[in-house]
Amino acid sequence: MKRLKFIVIGLACALAPVNFARAESACPQTIAVEQKASAPAPDWTVTYSGYESAVAGVTIFDGPPAEQASLVPDNEKTAGDSVIQSWQLAKSARGYWLQCNYANTTAQISRRLEASVTRCEVVSDHNMRFGGGGGYVVKSVNCK
Repeated sequence: MKRLKFIVIGLACALAPVNFARAESACPQTIAVEQKASAPAPDWTVTYSGYESAVAGVTIFDGPPAEQASLVPDNEKTAGDSVIQSWQLAKSARGYWLQCNYANTTAQISRRLEASVTRCEVVSDHNMRFGGGGGYVVKSVNCK
């Protein structure tokens, strides 16, 4: 019986994620957005640009985004063409939220960060912009 317990515990450890206590969050690079516009009058025609809805900005919130308590980055530095912004996140009873903003759409997605997340970093290329003036190209978003 004792041996069976050790085997079960050993299997559980082997199958468990190695780093389950360290959650990571990042914005999806693109999202699918369906737009539908109505022509203001019969002599107008609606067309669509076909520009990609790629991640173009990030906001970190203290609490749900609806409460609009956005945080200013704790650090911002330039390295070549990149601007690197970082946030240090202390323990918070309200929790922190990551909101991803996308080029060429008003659609945004948000999610609550795991309580174990203590830092977020966003790297943007400020020499490149999306077609249609949709914002700067975000190279990476990483919260861990």
